[in-house]
Amino acid sequence: MRYLLCFVIAFAAASSSPAIDPGDWLSLGAEKSSAPKRAKIDTRELLRRYPVGKSWAASKVLRIRGLAVNENWGIEGRTNVVYTNRYSSKTRVVSNQFGDVTFEINVLEASQQRITSEKRLRVADFSEASPILKIGLEQLLDVTRTALPPADVAYKLLITYGKVDPRYERALTRLAEVSGFDVERLTQIDEAQLVEDPAQYSGCTFEVVWSNGLGVTRVRQTDGPVTVKLDDIRRWAEAADPLLDYYVMENVDRPVGDTWDVDAKDASGMMVHQQGGQSDGSLKLKYLRDETYDGQTCRQLAIQRGELTMSLDQNAKKYDARVRGIQGRVFYGKNDYLVLQANGTCDIQANVRSKNHLLFGTKWQRDVKTDFRYEAKLLGKGQ
Repeated sequence: MRYLLCFVIAFAAASSSPAIDPGDWLSLGAEKSSAPKRAKIDTRELLRRYPVGKSWAASKVLRIRGLAVNENWGIEGRTNVVYTNRYSSKTRVVSNQFGDVTFEINVLEASQQRITSEKRLRVADFSEASPILKIGLEQLLDVTRTALPPADVAYKLLITYGKVDPRYERALTRLAEVSGFDVERLTQIDEAQLVEDPAQYSGCTFEVVWSNGLGVTRVRQTDGPVTVKLDDIRRWAEAADPLLDYYVMENVDRPVGDTWDVDAKDASGMMVHQQGGQSDGSLKLKYLRDETYDGQTCRQLAIQRGELTMSLDQNAKKYDARVRGIQGRVFYGKNDYLVLQANGTCDIQANVRSKNHLLFGTKWQRDVKTDFRYEAKLLGKGQ
C-alpha cells in the first residue's frame, strides 16, 4: 500500500532552493533486474484508460486517533493524539507511448493538523530496584534540578509514594506539570513520528514516468516554492503510483456480485500518501451494484476486508506497521475509469524506533483507529 495509513512518519524539512533544473531526472531503480516486476498491461488498455491530455483532480483526508506511547530510559510518556492529514493534487497525462506513460502531478495542498490531550507520565515496566529506573528519573529531574530535591531524594520519595500510585503515574505527571516538563518531548520526536507531515510538497509539481511491467521508474520536480530534497522526492514517487484507478478495477467488464483481490500497495492512494518503504498485503473488493454518484452511474464496490504490513529502515529510523480490518465503500466511474469516491476505516499497530537517539530503550508504540475519505473528479477526457 503506497499511501496510507499511513500509516506513516515525518519528512525532513525542505531546504530553500536554487533554481530547479527541469532536465534533472531521478531514477528510482525500478529498471534494475533486481526490482520486483509487475504484470504487463495491454498497451491498448493503457491508451484507453490514460489518453494524452486526460486530467483529474483528487483529494484525500486521513484522520488517525489513538494513544501515543514512548519509553525512554524507563520513563513512559502517554499522550492521546489526533492527526488529520489533507492532500489534494491535479494529475495530467503528458505522454503515452511504447509502454511508458508520463504524468504531471501538481500537489495543490498538503497539510497536517495535530491535536494532543491527556498527557501522562509513568514508570515503564521495570523493577523498583532496576538501575535503569533510577537513571531515567535522574534524566527527567535533571531539567529542574535547581527547583526540586536532588534526584536521589526524589527517587526515594517516588518509591514510597508508588505503593499507592501504581507505576507512579500520578506522581510523575504532577511532577511534570509543576516543573514545566512537556510530556510531548517523549511522544513527539520528528524522526519517529507516526504520520508524516506532507507540507513540504504543497505547491510542488512533479513529472513521473510509469513503465509497463515495472511501475514508476523516473521522477523530476519541475516547479514549486522550494526544491524538495532528492531522498524525499524518491520516497514521494515510490508512493505516488498514478495507476490507482486501473489497479482498483483492472477488468471493467466484471459482473455485479464478482469479487477480487487487489494488491494493497496499489490501492492505498485512496487513503493517504505514505513515505515509501516496503509493503505487503491485499484488499478484497466486491462489485455490489450500480449507483448514481455525482450525477453519473458508478459501480459501487465494497472493501470487504484488507490487511497490510509496512516497513521502512533508513538512516534515522526504523518503522514497522500492521494495518488491519480495512473496510469501506468505493464508487468507480463507468465512463471515466476513475475512483470517484472512497471511504473507510482501519486499525493500525505501529512500532517506530529512532536509530539516532542515544538513550537506551527509546521506542514509540501506537495502537490507533483510522478513517479515510478520497474523492476525484475528471477535468479533461484527453485525446
